[in-house]
Amino acid sequence: MRTDWFSQKLVRMVVLALMAALFFTGQVLAAEFKPSKPITMVAPAAPGGGSDVLSRTIAQIVANEKLSPQPMVVQNIPGGGQAIALTQVAQQKGNTHMLVVANPASVAGLLVAGKGAPSIRDLTMIAQLALDEQLIVVKSDSRFKSIQDIIAESKKKENSLSIAGSDQADRVCSRLFEKAAGIKMRYAPFNSGGENMAALLGGHVDMMWANPPEFVAQYEAKAVRPIILAQENRISRFKDVPTFKENGIDLVFKFFRGVIAPPGLSPEAVAYYEAMMKKLIETKAWKENYLAKNMLSPAWQTSKEFTKTINGSEVVFAETLKELGLIK
Repeated sequence: MRTDWFSQKLVRMVVLALMAALFFTGQVLAAEFKPSKPITMVAPAAPGGGSDVLSRTIAQIVANEKLSPQPMVVQNIPGGGQAIALTQVAQQKGNTHMLVVANPASVAGLLVAGKGAPSIRDLTMIAQLALDEQLIVVKSDSRFKSIQDIIAESKKKENSLSIAGSDQADRVCSRLFEKAAGIKMRYAPFNSGGENMAALLGGHVDMMWANPPEFVAQYEAKAVRPIILAQENRISRFKDVPTFKENGIDLVFKFFRGVIAPPGLSPEAVAYYEAMMKKLIETKAWKENYLAKNMLSPAWQTSKEFTKTINGSEVVFAETLKELGLIK
């Protein structure tokens, strides 16, 4: 009897020792990955836009704060509504030395690219870093004083009003607004926020979709004014600008900004870059020189959480783009 008890105890001790060893080995392996050569940070747009600014901000903070043993080199790959860059990244399966910044246009661009293009789900999500604000902006002398003015005039005649946007994400947001408000407007596509602004100031469109950095200079010059915000709550920079929800319109558009990577990354590589991004968003440079300067909201999500966010966005975008006849 005593021998059996001793044998059972010995077996339990051996099992516990093996479990501890496996856990320790897993911890060591998780800490093993480190970049061994320069990291390519892809900006899926031309220099000067929001994606380019984010890419260069990340690279600069990583260097200044010594968050990586290897430098991060920004590479601009514009075109195709981000589809060209993301397709190239998707073809780099297992490349642990390449990252790319992402936003809702990343999801929409790949959907519209159609047959042969990867899905956003094919890539590896690293982390969501922030939320940009999406607003409708009009000229300062516009006859529209509120979103209700816009809705009332739109209901009198379909497609009588025009709204500018610079990518498929803006188009999706515009369609969601139309559905929620029960109206139809003319969507005017342009290549950039700068072109949107030129069209608005020139009187070629009635309003535009914009993130704060795209219009704040003209706002401070009293040339334009934001009229509505597609967020859950008002923001401090434009505290007098109401949300769609405050006006009884069920529209919240999460304009996320995050980092993704090629397919097939090991859990160790994902954990390494996720930890790097977590350290990055806690720096003073990130909070003051990026978030505050560009009027973004902090909105951290882990790789797992960000994967869920992007997958959910793809469902909404696919449904809306089908309604618009842009995809089958």
